[in-house]
Amino acid sequence: MPEDRRRAPLSSELAQRVVDLIAPTISHNINVMDEHGTIIACLDPSRVGSLHRGAQRAISERRRVLVTTPEPDTSDRPGANEPLFIDGELRGVVGVTGSPRDVEPLARVVALTVQLLIAQEHEQDAVSRRHTEARDLIASLSSGTTRGEDARARLMAAGLKPPWSLALWTANTPRQDGGASPPSPAETAVTRVNGKGSRRAAVLHGALWVIGSGRTPAPNGLGLSSNSKHAQTPLTDDVETLLSYAEESRALCRYAALLPSLEDPESWSREVAVAVAHLPRRSLTRMAARATPLTKGQRRTVEAMASSASMREAADTMYVHRNTLLQRVERIRATTGLDIRRPDHLTTLHMCLYAETALGI
Repeated sequence: MPEDRRRAPLSSELAQRVVDLIAPTISHNINVMDEHGTIIACLDPSRVGSLHRGAQRAISERRRVLVTTPEPDTSDRPGANEPLFIDGELRGVVGVTGSPRDVEPLARVVALTVQLLIAQEHEQDAVSRRHTEARDLIASLSSGTTRGEDARARLMAAGLKPPWSLALWTANTPRQDGGASPPSPAETAVTRVNGKGSRRAAVLHGALWVIGSGRTPAPNGLGLSSNSKHAQTPLTDDVETLLSYAEESRALCRYAALLPSLEDPESWSREVAVAVAHLPRRSLTRMAARATPLTKGQRRTVEAMASSASMREAADTMYVHRNTLLQRVERIRATTGLDIRRPDHLTTLHMCLYAETALGI
């Protein structure tokens, strides 16, 4: 059992929410007392904070106590008092006011209901806490201000041992019509990842982040569609390298279109995408305009040249003769003024294509 759940006292706010939820379904008053016998939730606010002698007996004897005739000068009322056990620990007492013999069976049911509702609230609180901790960890790693030793300490405290990897997915946009929405695939993935295991996830800067020990799971393992855009870093034991990947990923979140599709990740260059993501928007607009006149075939030619070691390899990749490739290279030069046989010109035009992608042109 988690330390915080075992030691934390029963919350009066939580107990009152449970009382308010159950009370309309029965025709009797309900009290919830803490482990000292103090009333912390009740339909009668004047009784909150007073000691309940019957509850104190139920706690000390760890059994049901019926109050037929209340002691003088006490706030007790006739009724049945059931010990409240949560995670196997005696955490308080639930009382139902009325004729003891009449409400005794009802008190048992109410106590079980209160136990279930409080346990459910605790679990929801734990899930929310895990999500917050994961988001804080990822935000810290991607901030650009975290020192290496601090990052390592946070990762280890979260149970994430090297080698580490970081993955980024485009996150679904929530509904904007004001209606209730089912959890998005990204939210579902966060819940799956943070529930257990050596990974943490959060939706941050408009994208789904997953960081952890070893490789991140496949999209179908996270409940994501196969057409999601996704980028995953190599495994690393060096925390400084991991921090650089996290900072780069934050830059990529500015232009999620720069992330590669799962169907064609091989032609994607992380370095080019990150460099383009850091450029001012005016620069992206200027560069994208330079690529606009290119045909679809000419774009494929630039990409093939950028990912090949030679003209011959680029021609083979495109399944064309080398002379055909040379003709296309000449047309590209005539259109853009850039000769992609030159490495600097090729890099420039390749970045122009990425700029176009970033702006969704």
